Amino acid sequence: MIKKALIFCLLPLSLPALSLDLYHEISAGYHGDLGVSMALRLENPTPEFPFFAQLRGGYIYQYDPGNATEARKIFINDNSGGNIEKYGESYLVGIDLGWKWKELENYSIEFLLSGLWNYYSAHYAFIGNNEAFSVTSSPFGIGAGASLRIPLSNTESFIMLKGGAEYFFKSRLDAHGTYFYSPDGDDDRPRNNYTYEDADAAVNQPELRAYLQLGILYPIG
Repeated sequence: MIKKALIFCLLPLSLPALSLDLYHEISAGYHGDLGVSMALRLENPTPEFPFFAQLRGGYIYQYDPGNATEARKIFINDNSGGNIEKYGESYLVGIDLGWKWKELENYSIEFLLSGLWNYYSAHYAFIGNNEAFSVTSSPFGIGAGASLRIPLSNTESFIMLKGGAEYFFKSRLDAHGTYFYSPDGDDDRPRNNYTYEDADAAVNQPELRAYLQLGILYPIG
């Protein structure tokens, strides 16, 4: 069932391949901060059609989501005080198109291009001052990367070492729907005449993000 659903979603990207294998990938490592990802991949086992397509999802934990004090002024109020606790989270969905550039006996090299969507949330709390809030954005992006694929002995599985970069377009920043800031300047509801540039400078929403991860790729079915 999973394979049929993925073929239906990605078949237009996989033609003219007729015989497709389904793989599952799990990876972890550096992704702007700490990240994990999973992917379902369709590829042709023959070298005559060295392309693949995959649907990918990931989670990224961000240690520093920006300037909590400035974010409080821009999105909430002018109060001060409290011990600051902060972190950010990203939930990533991507569609990757890849090319198996070179296949040798002990390894292969792949390149991929990605279309991305990222839901981002920066969490700020001022302990002792009874203030906590989140700033969110939902940017679209593009990415490019490469992978070194090493087969595991006597199996159809592979070790994957992959790296690359992602770029996300500017997106509206919102906090509880009270005040928000749009990059085009339309339909803004600013607080105290703050601008999108002020909000973007205070909050470390995704923009240019590099990754380097280690994972395993194994067949399904």
